Amino acid sequence: MATVLTSYSLVPELQHWFHDFVVNSEVNRDLVPPPVDIALPDNNSFISLLFNDNYSHQDYEYRYEQENNYGCIPPSARSRLQIYPGSSQYLRLDEHGENIFNLQNDDFTLLDTLVAFRNGATDSTSLILIDSTSVSFVADSTADIYILYGSYDALSTDLSKLIYLYLRLETLDDFSLYNNESLISKELQFLEPCFEAYLIDQYFAFMTAREPDLIYDCQPCD
Repeated sequence: MATVLTSYSLVPELQHWFHDFVVNSEVNRDLVPPPVDIALPDNNSFISLLFNDNYSHQDYEYRYEQENNYGCIPPSARSRLQIYPGSSQYLRLDEHGENIFNLQNDDFTLLDTLVAFRNGATDSTSLILIDSTSVSFVADSTADIYILYGSYDALSTDLSKLIYLYLRLETLDDFSLYNNESLISKELQFLEPCFEAYLIDQYFAFMTAREPDLIYDCQPCD
């Protein structure tokens, strides 16, 4: 039976890294409480690639499989799974598993680009973004030059658009393409709203450093 992502699924990498984001977020400070953390060994999950600023793997894995051995599930996750017995499932990273997040070609292209960024191509001279109606990624690892061809409008998925905006912010200091009055991610998506929250936090940090006088703390009403 194929593994399918549902609202009763527990993906430990998503739980862990979103917990880490919520705890350290400036935008979310003292607002939404963090989910319970699940301690994980370092791995090359594409979710870690998205949220971990110190990601150092040269590749990533995106496939997941349901864990049927209850003894292999971390104790911190078991209590949550017991809330919905019979419906909940713990999904582990597995190269023989399923593409449960339904990643598409554009997602893989932008994730490949993000790997280059996380591993040192962090400016516009080493990671070059070229506007194009077609999407592709070219790597010249001998010269340490990486080129992403594409544009926001050329990308076909919400996740790829969000990664593209993140890369433009980090390499070009460009935030002009993001419309903060209309979210890119959709209500019923699992991963994209989490990464969009991460992106908004990066925008906030950028604007705080650029124009600190524009940022102020809201004072409680009397």
